[in-house]
Amino acid sequence: MTEFWIVLIGLLLVVVLYDLFQTQHSILRNFPIIGHFRYLLELVGPELRQYIVTSNDEEMPFSRDQRSWVYASAKKQNNYSGFGTDNDLERSNNYLIIKHHTLGPPQMPRHDEMYPLPCAKVLGGPRGRRDAFRPQSVVNISGMSFGSLSSAAVQAMNRGAAIAGCLHNTGEGGVSPHHLHGGDLIWQLGTGYFGA
Repeated sequence: MTEFWIVLIGLLLVVVLYDLFQTQHSILRNFPIIGHFRYLLELVGPELRQYIVTSNDEEMPFSRDQRSWVYASAKKQNNYSGFGTDNDLERSNNYLIIKHHTLGPPQMPRHDEMYPLPCAKVLGGPRGRRDAFRPQSVVNISGMSFGSLSSAAVQAMNRGAAIAGCLHNTGEGGVSPHHLHGGDLIWQLGTGYFGA
């Protein structure tokens, strides 16, 4: 039994020496051996919070997700995170949710019962100018060049823009016959490199 304690104390001394002379983690240098428990708890922390304590964004003043991003950035590690959220956006009053008016209430209403979200921005200059206008919707289709999309994709987007009452940006590829299926267009000139 004494051999076990000698080996254990020897291993602990090796860990202490390693912790004192390593330069990667100041916690291990300042708190040899005990500092490893911090990293162990951090490793199983998401599971503990998810099932026992809180979610990843309830902590204050910075959430666990924000701190993880800062730690990864400081260590020059991969700090990318996927799109999406684990927050309940539908039932919370803390989030501004923009839904296109074609989504409407849960039961699809008649067209005269739609609740469009108009754009606050007036395009074409200050109010009162002859060509100034306010788009019908704040949600629109951004510019994607016809050269980078198929004709079927462009037609589908333009038909969708007509149904949704939103604007369809042509992208730098100019206006093609596939853009002319009823949706209102924004003719993007850009550099004009791909034609107008």
